Amino acid sequence: MASEDTIIGNELILEIGDGNSPEVFTPFCAIGDVSGLGETKPQVDVTTICDDARTFRNGLKEGNEMTVAANMIQGDAQTRALFEQYQSDEIVNFRYRFKDVSPAEYFAWSATVLSWNIAAPIGEKGVMTFGMKISGAVEWIYEGAP
Repeated sequence: MASEDTIIGNELILEIGDGNSPEVFTPFCAIGDVSGLGETKPQVDVTTICDDARTFRNGLKEGNEMTVAANMIQGDAQTRALFEQYQSDEIVNFRYRFKDVSPAEYFAWSATVLSWNIAAPIGEKGVMTFGMKISGAVEWIYEGAP
């Protein structure tokens, strides 16, 4: 695969779930930036008295804290929904979908909204930023997999 096949940021579409069953995901088009999607595993020291050196293994994976920054668009229902989900402590389901790819391929995760803030500098675009904590595992879904 050549380096020119690299995904550009706007070729990944952030989608937000509606919380219904079955869940419907729609593109969150007000988003200008998403950062921090991922997981980490702590090292657990499992050294015993019979070991000659420290021995470690991976602990439980933990979702990162992440940031989603949305352009302030008056009346944007999804930005308002995230604000309301912060207020009500709801878990929100997301997908980061590769645009125009068949079969579908995307990352899927759930997160709780930890914080929000607004930056509206004079002469610049207004941005509403949400801090989130991933809850559970992040899955990389490839619908064409056997």
